[in-house]
Amino acid sequence: MFPRSDISRRLFLALGASSFVAACSKSTSDEQPTTSSETSDSLATSTQSTNPGGTELPTSTSIAPLIPYSRPGWLAIENAQAGTDSWHIDLDIAPTKRLNMTGFIEGYADTTSAQSGQVVNVYIKTGSPQWHLEAYRMGYYGGLQARLIWTSETFDQPWQFAEPSFDRETRMHTAQWAPSTSFTIDDNWPPGSYLLKLNSSEGGAHYIPLTVRRDDCVASLVVVSAVTTWQAYNPWGGRSLYENFGSGSRFDRSLVVSFDRPYASAYHWGSADFLTHELPLISLIEELGIDTAYVTDIDLHTSALDGDGSLHPVLLNRTALLTTGHDEYYSTPMRATLERARDTGINLAFFGANAVYRHIRLEPNSESVPYRQLVNYRTADSDPMTAEDPQQATVQWRNAPLNQPESALIGVQYFATGITASMKLVNTDNWVFTDVDLSNGRSMRKLVAIEADGLGPPNHEPENLEVLASSPVIYNNSRYNHAMTYYSADSGAGVFATGTIGWINALDIAEWGDERVSTFVRGVTTNVLQAFAAGPTGLEHPSVGNASQYRSSVQTIVEE
Repeated sequence: MFPRSDISRRLFLALGASSFVAACSKSTSDEQPTTSSETSDSLATSTQSTNPGGTELPTSTSIAPLIPYSRPGWLAIENAQAGTDSWHIDLDIAPTKRLNMTGFIEGYADTTSAQSGQVVNVYIKTGSPQWHLEAYRMGYYGGLQARLIWTSETFDQPWQFAEPSFDRETRMHTAQWAPSTSFTIDDNWPPGSYLLKLNSSEGGAHYIPLTVRRDDCVASLVVVSAVTTWQAYNPWGGRSLYENFGSGSRFDRSLVVSFDRPYASAYHWGSADFLTHELPLISLIEELGIDTAYVTDIDLHTSALDGDGSLHPVLLNRTALLTTGHDEYYSTPMRATLERARDTGINLAFFGANAVYRHIRLEPNSESVPYRQLVNYRTADSDPMTAEDPQQATVQWRNAPLNQPESALIGVQYFATGITASMKLVNTDNWVFTDVDLSNGRSMRKLVAIEADGLGPPNHEPENLEVLASSPVIYNNSRYNHAMTYYSADSGAGVFATGTIGWINALDIAEWGDERVSTFVRGVTTNVLQAFAAGPTGLEHPSVGNASQYRSSVQTIVEE
């Protein structure tokens, strides 16, 4: 709901400054090719880097394994290959100082996801003499969490001036940079979540997240990367959908934000929420070896429904769709995709909180490239689309004129941000707690964290909603109740919701710092993943409604 703690207001006072952009030229590369795996056949390929303006750029030759993605078990084969920890950015530089660091570099891609055969253009800005790009597929890889898939040549970086654009009506910032280089996704890029790591010759680094989508891969699970929410919080240029970080009122926020800009360096070095709210889940899935496909929520938007009402290939033959830690911003087609999946027997897991909370529209940019601008006015009165089509008003989903609380889909709904509370277990006989060996009344310290969900209006939630954990949360001098829930749909699908953004964060034992809580979270998550991968979970595990036992009204705390 609100900007991350490491995105300092002071940093973005300077973000309105002029930008410099690269035009790429050929330079000798000292990068080594990726080695082939011993577990599968390999093929030497040549990936041509090109300048979108027409100039041919250097060729980077790599040898990478051709994994039969159409065969069960391909993900285990992929993760058996040698991993690396060189994907990390270990620079100890405070967010407020990154813009002025020696070797500063940043960039973005012209798409959030790409399929085989698709050309990806990247846009780079740096003051360093040279830079190169590394593509890491993120997963488990023996705990190293990444494999180096491809490395570009090293490019010279002339200083090309380009002024970022600012739309005064919508307060949208856009980079407007010239493309720096491009590469083509081929069969040597396994489906998955990637971090493109930019490296400048003076020691700077920056991430560009990218999803490689492959609808024809064998997969039970589909992981959805929450790129619309990342962009809503992205303060690059001086504004996000929440705040103005430059001169003037801090409430002078953007009404529209653009994907044609980097994620700010202060936003986890450009990785947005991927490292905290997504990677720990992806790493566990791949450690378990469950074949999985990867998409972004823009793919949910574009793949909502085929004209005949059948499932789009993005969900065909899948058993479960998983949303990650913070998946807040949803268009009408995005939500329709989730509802259609549930109603055809595909399980849904919400491993976070505050999901499907704000209604958005996705619009083309000034060059008519679709889905590059995200619109959210917050209120129906301020949105110019309301008069034309009230159902496209960018309000909270639960508010008029939409009147569709997220709890009707998820089971719970958002109520608090910036909180820390314990999670109290109340229903440990439920199947999600198998072999976790905890009894009712046990509390998981500080697990309800960052943002939280609870029970909503009973007339909108599923009648057979089963509460698994329920605990009090103090927020804005009031007492709420957090809830973790599960329900079985008429189609046989199971729908599980943790009700806390802290859940995926806690999967990382080293970062979370509480081994007991992390062990619990990993155990429950493993049960959900394995059951959801097997098929419609509600058929074997029908829910038993008990929400009425845990429903409580919001209580104002009166100080004596």
